[in-house]
Amino acid sequence: MKRLCAQLLLIVLWPFLATPESGPAIYATWENMEIDKCASAWLVKRFVDKTAEFRFYPKGTLVTAGIPFDVPQAEIRRYHNMAAFEYLMKKHRIRDPALRKIGEIIHDIEINYWGKKRLEESRDIDETFREIIKRLETPEASLKQGFAFFDRLYSRLRAD
Repeated sequence: MKRLCAQLLLIVLWPFLATPESGPAIYATWENMEIDKCASAWLVKRFVDKTAEFRFYPKGTLVTAGIPFDVPQAEIRRYHNMAAFEYLMKKHRIRDPALRKIGEIIHDIEINYWGKKRLEESRDIDETFREIIKRLETPEASLKQGFAFFDRLYSRLRAD
């Protein structure tokens, strides 16, 4: 119990303990890749913290190192009414219209999971992303390909 309390305390205090001198922020999550996790990591790396690094742990592991995201105990995670991507946009007050559109798509895929998709492109984007991660063997490789995917999507949406 003491160890769990210490771990939870570290999770809560980590953002206040990390300093620019301590190196890049480490974001930690489970190794199962999905669209919201990848989009959130992409958003962090491209728009929140360009020096961020990502570490992966087996699914179900209590993440105690780094800044946990997209795991049950994390602040940055899916909620009943918003995806982790949307939470990050709200937390960092990001108002870019192309990123908002990506957030709507992620919401449609992750939060509106069983319902009829509101956005025409949601199903195609979800299927394309699933194909990308299905053929890759590591979460690091999925993240790299996912970043390229979201770079292209963002460029396309900015041009619209």
